[in-house]
Amino acid sequence: MYKNKNRASTTLVWSILGLVFGILPTLFWLLMFIACIATGELEISVMVFSLFFIAVGVLFTVLGIRGLSIVSAVSFCNGVFEKDPDGIVEMDSLLKRKGAGRGSSFEKRVVRAVEKDYFAKLTYDRTYRVFEMSDRVHNMEEYKNRFIGINCPNCANPLKIKHGMSVICDRCGREVKA
Repeated sequence: MYKNKNRASTTLVWSILGLVFGILPTLFWLLMFIACIATGELEISVMVFSLFFIAVGVLFTVLGIRGLSIVSAVSFCNGVFEKDPDGIVEMDSLLKRKGAGRGSSFEKRVVRAVEKDYFAKLTYDRTYRVFEMSDRVHNMEEYKNRFIGINCPNCANPLKIKHGMSVICDRCGREVKA
């Protein structure tokens, strides 16, 4: 298991508490605010307290949702990492499995989860955009020096490029980076 269970469990509990202490008081103070407006007994103190507690409740709700989204991303990634045979998972492969693109909110949550130690026995190489499972990786240098086959985005000419390098397409002259 690559998920840091203690960290994920703690975040899950705090996220649920954030939602409970965010939604319920917000609804209560919102209803009180509406009732005061409806009866015409809106005092400044009630209005200020209501608006303050509504703002705090919204903040707790947002933090709770954010925490749940990180825990969800960690659980998804953990499932992918556990099934990987060689110990190296490319970020693009992970995004493809999730149906997300580069720069998506899912990618940002995953990178944040790595930075905040939501994973154990795992590192993320930003240069190559790969996750390395330390208990399975045998030769990372071999991975970094491999050639990959891609097509030129301009003319679809097949190219072989070392990972992380760039080459000039011999058909159209466009620089292509792997």
